[in-house]
Amino acid sequence: MKYILYCRKSTESEDRQVLSLDSQEKELMDIAKNHNLNVIKVFKESRSAKTAGRPIFNEVIEMIQSGKADALLCWKLDRLARNFLDGGLIMDMLQRGVIKEIRTYEATHLPNETAFIMAMQFGMANQYSRDLSTNVKRGNRACLEKGGWPNKAPFGYLNNKGDKTISIDSDRSKYVVKAFELYAIGTYSFKDISGLLFKEGLRTIAGTKVYASHIHRFIDNPFYCGLMKRDGKYYPGNHEPIISKELFERVQQVIHNKNRPRTKTLFFPLRGFLTCENCGCALTASLKKGHQYYYCTNGKGICTEHKSYMRETLLHEIVAGLLQSIHFSEDHINLVYEAAKEKASVNKDYLNSALETLQKRLESLTAKEKRLLDTFLDQQISKEIYDAKVLEIQNDRVSLQGQINDMKSKQPVFTLEPTRDVFIQASRARSEFMDGDDAKKRNIVSSLLWNLSIKNKTAATVSFKSPYDILAKEHKSDDILQL
Repeated sequence: MKYILYCRKSTESEDRQVLSLDSQEKELMDIAKNHNLNVIKVFKESRSAKTAGRPIFNEVIEMIQSGKADALLCWKLDRLARNFLDGGLIMDMLQRGVIKEIRTYEATHLPNETAFIMAMQFGMANQYSRDLSTNVKRGNRACLEKGGWPNKAPFGYLNNKGDKTISIDSDRSKYVVKAFELYAIGTYSFKDISGLLFKEGLRTIAGTKVYASHIHRFIDNPFYCGLMKRDGKYYPGNHEPIISKELFERVQQVIHNKNRPRTKTLFFPLRGFLTCENCGCALTASLKKGHQYYYCTNGKGICTEHKSYMRETLLHEIVAGLLQSIHFSEDHINLVYEAAKEKASVNKDYLNSALETLQKRLESLTAKEKRLLDTFLDQQISKEIYDAKVLEIQNDRVSLQGQINDMKSKQPVFTLEPTRDVFIQASRARSEFMDGDDAKKRNIVSSLLWNLSIKNKTAATVSFKSPYDILAKEHKSDDILQL
């Protein structure tokens, strides 16, 4: 068998006690060596598994589905998934033999294994994440209500690890005050303030310049006048304010243009989706002689293409060319759709029957809970036995709900129509983009593209949103059966 070694560590607090990526890899490679496992590739990912959409995990699945690998090696099952969508996919691939084996530090899972065991483990991992998230949020609210700040201290403050309080950073706080005072005048931009403070010695911890975006972020933060904002709610803080509330309010009047007339803003359909490949800054746009021109903002002050202006028509042609990469013949789409619909109808009765059985089993758990409670109240069983049975019922409920969700995902109504709509939208995107007005162009770009970087007035890199990124990789010359 050809194994993929998959290591994952969440960036969230819930995984602080989990082995690091390097430790996971070392332990798993020892297992592979001791059992003579053929590991063909190692994947490492720092991302939460509470929701679907991990790019590296998707790459692992794609590699297995293409037949390049057929087994998985990971520390625990919860490294693979903590949500029912990814967990259901893994279980389905194992049951069908697409994945021939999943080996963890504790156990080995094979295709002939009952799905109940894996479903229970994935369900428990999912519930653990949800409970932990709730507890963390509750703890943060309690901390805020007591005047504490549960996160990293803002620029100009320091975290005191001993007593978990926040104190003023004497080296950087003076620059914060200076930034507020300069912006309150109303004639200095964030970029101007960034340059002035850099000349006066302000540096980040890494020794680099504090850019305009960072200045904007802390000037709009009420933390500096003694208030803490979280989820739209304000809390009084125990920390010492750096500036007065009067100065903060004056700055807000300037930053939100409340003390001067608003100018009419122009609409540029591609602004916000384009970046400069050379420096990584965003491309902005302006209107000159009746035409839209796009150019690098040069936010870091280092770009050599800052003065390279691109007319809107050239960019429209570039975007149209990229949209052509996700175009498919609508005749082929409809043929494949009808064939898939006919094939799916064969399994429809079985899926409906299986789903109905699972629903009845789930509903029966409520009656089982009631009978258990009555037995406990009649003092026929002990508290320990009652708690153990309640936990067992809860685990059954999580497992059954996961199986129901997985079964629903296999129903044709949940897959065929949305899939066909994706292909149709992709096939029409180019023509609708070229024929549409500015609002239509922006709507298409925002629906299909994550980002497009430009270099030397050509497309350097492009990222399509899922699932259009998959369509862009497909060979358009494949025959209907392959598509």
